[in-house]
Amino acid sequence: EPPEGGWGWVVMLAAMWCNGAVFGIQNSCGVLFVSMLELFGGGEDKQLSFKTAWVSSLSMGMVFFCSPIVSIFTDLFGCQKVAVTGAAVGFAGLLASSFVSTIEPLYFTYGVLFACGCSFAYQPSLVILGHYFKKRLGLVNGIVTAGSSLFTVSLPFVLRVLIDSVGLCNTLRVLCILIFVLFVAGFTYKPLVSDAKDKEGEKKGKFSPGKKICNFSVFKVVSYRIWAFGIPAALFGYFVPYVHLVS
Repeated sequence: EPPEGGWGWVVMLAAMWCNGAVFGIQNSCGVLFVSMLELFGGGEDKQLSFKTAWVSSLSMGMVFFCSPIVSIFTDLFGCQKVAVTGAAVGFAGLLASSFVSTIEPLYFTYGVLFACGCSFAYQPSLVILGHYFKKRLGLVNGIVTAGSSLFTVSLPFVLRVLIDSVGLCNTLRVLCILIFVLFVAGFTYKPLVSDAKDKEGEKKGKFSPGKKICNFSVFKVVSYRIWAFGIPAALFGYFVPYVHLVS
């Protein structure tokens, strides 16, 4: 049974920081968008606006596009290793983004590298909560997801001040601090089950190793199919205002 507390509260705070850092930066892309336009060219260039919007669009999309892959890696290697590795990759991508001189390299450094790192750091932060909480899981999930709202509300104001003071490149380097803290926070995701017990459980399991990694039998459940396809449909236009409705 999950301990329902103890070290779990530390894990909850780490997961809250993860949600805040990842989605605070992603949802503040409107501020970064305007700064990128000013840095890389005139704001009247419609083609440049389109190219710049693609940076944030690609980044936001990759965070969720990688989710199935991250889930497999989390099952194979555990929450701690995946989260720490993801944060390290995200840190490298964000730091590299601060040194570019044109918009195109940002497609890889910010749109792919940073976003994939965020995805690998974010997914385990949700999975690990179920290891430490069961009865209080709803409350804990609510507190963790509140982290994204707190950062989303406050970070744009901080970014505006930083960009006006030190410029976009140095602002991205300051944001690296958030990701570095995320890297450290990943070490709190201590597994509760030893490797020996994991291996013993695998031997007793009814699924083959291949099906444990990728098992589509759950799609036979009608309610799950409705949920699995309904949520993406509902979120289809969710992030459009963040990226494309910047005045």
